[in-house]
Formats: sequence, C-alpha cells, structure tokens
Amino acid sequence: MARCIMVWLYQWVDGEIRYLLLKRNPHLGGYWQPVTGFIEEPETNRFAALREMQEETGIESYERVFDPQHYFYFDMNGEKCYVSVLAVEVKNPPPISLSFEHTDFAWLSYKEAREKLYWANYVETLDILHKQLLKLVKNNVSLGG
Repeated sequence: MARCIMVWLYQWVDGEIRYLLLKRNPHLGGYWQPVTGFIEEPETNRFAALREMQEETGIESYERVFDPQHYFYFDMNGEKCYVSVLAVEVKNPPPISLSFEHTDFAWLSYKEAREKLYWANYVETLDILHKQLLKLVKNNVSLGG
C-alpha cells in the first residue's frame, strides 16, 4: 500500500485563515487540491510534507507544522493509498513557484476552498482541520513548531 501525504498550507489574513489550493494540470485531472504527494521511505510524515510543499510551491520557510491526527484511505488508479494529513502555517509567503503538476493557485477562505474541492474526502479533511485550528486559537493553545 502506498503512503501519501496531504499538506494544507494556511496563513492568517486579517484574522481569517486562508488555505492554499493548487489546480492540477488538466492531464492530471484539472481539479483543485492542497499539496499532495507520496511519502518516500524512510521519510517521516513531517519531512515528506515539507519536501512536497517546497517541490510543489517553492515555499521553504514556515511558522509551524500542525498534526490534526487525521488520515484516510484513497483509491488511486486501483492502488490503495494511506493518506496522512498535516497543516503548515506560513507567514508572508513568497511568490508561489508551481511544479509541472499544477497550473494555478489561490489563497482562499475556508468557504471558498471548500467550494472548490472536488473530492468529498478532501472536503471532510478541510472541515476537520478548520474546526481544530479555530478551536486551538479560541483556547489560545500553541500549535507547536
């Protein structure tokens, strides 16, 4: 079974969380999604997330990595993929440098991001993450580093 990573890059803009979505190349589906990729052995989830973030967006610096303790299984062309989810907060991100896998990007509000997502399990993952981030902020809990 393949191990995959889903990375939700987010930033705070005027007190609101903005999520980065990338538009897949039409030959790869043409849909909007967060950063995704394969975890290459013996990588940790965190290392794979930061590597994929840099490869797909060009972003190298970040504020913190948050683990919402969420995962799901995804059927990818007949192969089952175990998807681990992480979120990475960025502050004043540099211009995005897209990989060949993507043709566009957008920093979107929770509602806007939710409407653009194609896969139901991606929407569910965003819902879970968003609720956790808001709860932590409300409770003044550090999101770790």
